[in-house]
Amino acid sequence: MISSTARLRLVTDAASEPLTLADAKAYARVDLADDDALITALIAAARRRAEKETGLALLTQSWVAVLDRWPDGTSGGGLSSPWWDGVREAPLAMVSPAGVIEIPKRPFQAVTQIRLRDAYGDFTTVDPAIYYSEVSDMRGRIIRKLGTIWPVIVMAPKSAIEISITAGFDAAPYSGVPDDLVLAIKMLVKHWYDNREPVADGRIGKVPAHIDAIFGSYRATRLR
Repeated sequence: MISSTARLRLVTDAASEPLTLADAKAYARVDLADDDALITALIAAARRRAEKETGLALLTQSWVAVLDRWPDGTSGGGLSSPWWDGVREAPLAMVSPAGVIEIPKRPFQAVTQIRLRDAYGDFTTVDPAIYYSEVSDMRGRIIRKLGTIWPVIVMAPKSAIEISITAGFDAAPYSGVPDDLVLAIKMLVKHWYDNREPVADGRIGKVPAHIDAIFGSYRATRLR
């Protein structure tokens, strides 16, 4: 497997959190409403920390994967060009020589569109009839159909391809996020609430070991 110079960019963050304010307060044993704004902020921060530690999108988000070349190492239409420099650590998108694009932002839901940039910076949408997508181990795979070719990239050597995807367990809280990850977020919120001086100073340090153990079971294997 070889890695492209693809980059992942978050476009639209989750519209809700995997943990409600009421549940966070119940876990932290907070009865008053005085700190509701703080706890709400800690829930969002804990969810983002969980996503950073695991590489997951917990609730539905929109992402764009940017590629310089098509997955078979060509600029489209069979025109070869050197474009890769070996396997990178923790690649954001990987390619194989069989017309397959792998999107390891997990859990993958769907491709919404693929766009091709020209030399003037204008985009055209790639015909969805030439590819399809599938999911394996929460990762997305975009596969060019047999007998088709990727459109030719014309004089746009960098960031020529933008693949828009959705990722996440589900759009609604508690409807798909694994229970142990929800528990880890509860524990992290309580930890930060009980130790709020470093949080207030912006010095949110290492995740406690018992929480990190939960995150660790969801981390993707890193390629080296």
